[in-house]
Order: sequence, then structure tokens, then C-alpha cells
Amino acid sequence: MRFAVVFKTYTWDGFIERQAERYAAAAGGGDFFISYDETNSACPPVPFERVVRTSNAKLIAAGLADRFEQGSLIWWNADYPHYTFYEQHPGYDYYVFVEYDSMIQAPIGALVAAVAASGADFVAEPIVEAMESWWWSARHRPTYAAGEIHGSLNCISIFTPRALALLGAVRRRMGGERVGYWPLSEVFVATEIHRAGLVARPLSQFGDVSGYGWFPPCLEEDARLQPGRVFLHPVLDPSRYVALTLKSNAPPLAFLWPASRERRLLARLPASSYRHLLWRAALRRLRVKAAEWRERWRVSGRAALP
Repeated sequence: MRFAVVFKTYTWDGFIERQAERYAAAAGGGDFFISYDETNSACPPVPFERVVRTSNAKLIAAGLADRFEQGSLIWWNADYPHYTFYEQHPGYDYYVFVEYDSMIQAPIGALVAAVAASGADFVAEPIVEAMESWWWSARHRPTYAAGEIHGSLNCISIFTPRALALLGAVRRRMGGERVGYWPLSEVFVATEIHRAGLVARPLSQFGDVSGYGWFPPCLEEDARLQPGRVFLHPVLDPSRYVALTLKSNAPPLAFLWPASRERRLLARLPASSYRHLLWRAALRRLRVKAAEWRERWRVSGRAALP
């Protein structure tokens, strides 16, 4: 059975090189690729043989729509590079796509064999929140009916060729239609897989996911001390760990209160690496909360009008 492991990144430094080396070593009998987003900067020399370069312009030229609701094209449509990679590199039985800040602490060949034995077309960890209350569900109602919305965390995701062919075709078809709300990849992939009746399996069926989510982050050095945690995300070096922790959606005072979750996470590192950033993080969250309050007052005031 042939499989490809595709390591996705948009920048390169010592941490990302170490992450890539870990994935290359775990790939075993698979072919290991770097998928580098060159939208903002060209791929530097990297110590790997198989490097695939992509960009917003290349994806649009390949027939994928220049549509996104927030952030940027590839951030919103993280699945876009999957389709062009599959089209440029056919012939694999499975495609394993991994983000640079994820980790699989197990032989990937054995994982793919287990996925194949399960009959899965798509493997990713489903969003655990009920779809009725999930933050993204209401925003996607112009595109999908409420009862058909699914979500998945795709930082580690595995596909068969037919799943990628289907999803790429649907993305291109949608590009020619009047889609009111362009679907986020975490919604699009899971929803379209279920709509097509393909077989989806949760990542948790194949290993421990207790350290796999959006928050809290895991320090690179801590990850390697927890081999029982098979799937991890986000795994970060100290500077990225601090940056992500300070972007938490916690109340503003959480960054100033020593007993808060955020401060306990930061306490893993020298105070000199984050102390000067705490007030800035608190003020950022205060501005966000103020904007939310203004929006609530605006909506409630409008609702009160005769």
C-alpha cells in the first residue's frame, strides 16, 4: 500500500525543521513531502528531497475560487493545497496531511494500515461541540441546512484518492455558483464527506487524542515526554507557545491574575519571556470584549424598536 505524508508549512526555522524531521522519521514506508506556501515568501533551501511549492496564485490558477470570509485564502481554505497535491501526485492509496504544529507519536505506516482496515475514506477528529451550538454552524446556514452541518479538526487528516477527487470537484463547482457564505475548511470537508456518503472515522479511533485540540498549547520538549499521547496539537517552541497563550480568548484579567489558566501555562517558561507582554494581552482582550458589548447593545436596541 502506497501512502504520502504531506507536511504543510508557510515558513521555515529550526523548530519547523525539527518537526519535519520527526514526521519524516515516522513516515517509514511512505513518501514524505514538504508542502510550502510561498504566498508571502519563497521557500528557502530545505534538507528534504520532495518539496511542493504552492501559493494563492497557483491555487486560483488551478480553478479553485478566490473566496474566503476571514483571514486569507489558504488559512480559510486549508484544504485547497490537498487537491492540487493529489492531482500532481496521483497513485497513492492514502494521503496524510499534517500541519507543522502537529505531531504523530507513532509509526505512520501502521496508522495508515489501520485506517485502510477500517474502510475509511476520511479520518479527522470531529468537533466535539454539538453542531446546534457550535459557533460556526449559524454562519454556515446560508450554505448548508442546519441538520447537515459537520465539523472536524483537520490539523492531521487522512484521505483516500476518491475523497480528495470528490472534495476538489465540489470546491470547483461551488466556485461557479452563488454561494452566500464560503465554507470554512473545517466545515466543508466534514460536511461534504457526509453528504457524499463516504466513510468517515474519528482520529481517536486510532490513538489517544487527549492532547489534540486548539488550546492549550504543548511545548515541544513536553510532547516528547508524553509518548502515550499519539496525536498532538498545537505543539510549539517557546516563542510560539507564549504568542498563542497570549491570544487566548480568556477574560482580560486572566493575563494579570497569577492563578489563571493562562498564567499557569506561561509559568512553564522564564517570566522574562512573557511578563512585558501581559498588559498588552489584557488590553487586547478588553478591546475585543468592548466591541462585543457594543454589538450586543446595537442588536438589542434595534430589536426594541417598534
